[in-house]
Amino acid sequence: MSADVEQTSIRRRLQCTALLSVLLGYGVLLLVNVQLFKQQRHHRQLITMQRAERLLRSNVVVAGQPQQLQRLFSSFSNSHLTLWGHFAAQQSVDAGLMHPSADLRQRAEQLAQNHSRPQLLRNLSSSYMVTSRSLNLNGNPFKLYVLDDVSAEVSFQHQLNALLLVAAVLAALVSFLLHRRGIQRALHPLTSLGDTLETFHSNPLQHHPIDPDQLPQELKPLAVAVNDLRDRLADSLERQQQFASSVSHELRNPLTIIGGYNRRLMRRAENLTEDQRRQLMIIEDELRRLGQLVTDLVAITRAEISSKNLDCQPLCLADLVQQAIALVEPSAQSRIVLIPPEGVDSQSIEVVADRSAVLQCLVHLINNACQYTPPASPVELGCLCQAERVVLQVRDHGPGVPEEERELVFERFRRGGNSAGCSGSGIGLAVVQTLVDQMGGSVSIEDAEGGGAVVLLILRRCVSPAPEAHPPLH
Repeated sequence: MSADVEQTSIRRRLQCTALLSVLLGYGVLLLVNVQLFKQQRHHRQLITMQRAERLLRSNVVVAGQPQQLQRLFSSFSNSHLTLWGHFAAQQSVDAGLMHPSADLRQRAEQLAQNHSRPQLLRNLSSSYMVTSRSLNLNGNPFKLYVLDDVSAEVSFQHQLNALLLVAAVLAALVSFLLHRRGIQRALHPLTSLGDTLETFHSNPLQHHPIDPDQLPQELKPLAVAVNDLRDRLADSLERQQQFASSVSHELRNPLTIIGGYNRRLMRRAENLTEDQRRQLMIIEDELRRLGQLVTDLVAITRAEISSKNLDCQPLCLADLVQQAIALVEPSAQSRIVLIPPEGVDSQSIEVVADRSAVLQCLVHLINNACQYTPPASPVELGCLCQAERVVLQVRDHGPGVPEEERELVFERFRRGGNSAGCSGSGIGLAVVQTLVDQMGGSVSIEDAEGGGAVVLLILRRCVSPAPEAHPPLH
């Protein structure tokens, strides 16, 4: 679906459709009522004209006598109906209690000549139906006109249409409310299923199977498909976790053995040449890097499978920072500069997090900062306390991270364009983001003032509830 198409809910669409259907139905009913009144007037006018024609044809002997014809018209006319007519090139003959003005008669004749069916003529506040017929009386052409005053009927029709319109609006409102309630009840199973699928998306292993018998007939196939998908996904995640554990065990054993033999050789380095000792140091560094890579892969796999492995609890942030510094290389420890938070005792700052996960994230960030910072420049660790979160700032003095790469560097095995000449696997920041997301935090990169980059590690803050105030004892 294109982006310019407005995304609306099914409930709103159904409600709008129901309202339009009701309005359309009453609109059609109103139009039919108007047409029925119109057809009724036309039919009555035609019947009146037919009666007048029969009257003239049955008294054709008086056609040449204007006075007799006028009396004949008078017997047919009444207070709201008048007849008149005229022979070719002769004065018109009319009769009736209603005497239309010359202007009204002229307008009526013009309207009747242009139309074969009865027409509605409006004159100020009055309404008339006019009809004309061409007759042949004793060989003389005669034009007959019938003018019927329907003002009362038209006024009654307008009042009735107004009442129908008000009734239609009220009925549409009541129908809309009833449809809204019915649609809400009909869509409740679908809404509940959507909430269940959101839980399934966040943690499929903790998702309980959906009971198809509790759903309408239309949703039962979907529930069965979701349950089948859940079972297959749970089985796949379980096999993935078993694979990660097996691979971790199978890789760590040979790495440990190789590392042991390498350290034994290095203890006897007095019998080795300088080149041989250099090669043993390279092996030691690569073993350490491979060990860290295995640890990271296992951590990111377990974190993506489930957050149940994380034990989030209140932790002192200052202790976490000191423990993380102790875990990095001794050469990097001397370069770390701690910047205390302003106006807050660092020992009083607590975060809700998993200890091992936070330490792993901090070690990765400190190692990255030391790797990209020149040897003579420090790596600064700061803290910013907010109402519900704590922002840890790890700043380096390196080349920085371009803005277009700040999202890419958190992907697995992706490194920035300024990482040339620096060792690394490109998975450290991916591990940090995965672990922080599982703890309900976030991580991002910004430019540092004066050059370099600042990694912002955001964790949930643990705020102790204020003590209850007790009234003084008297």
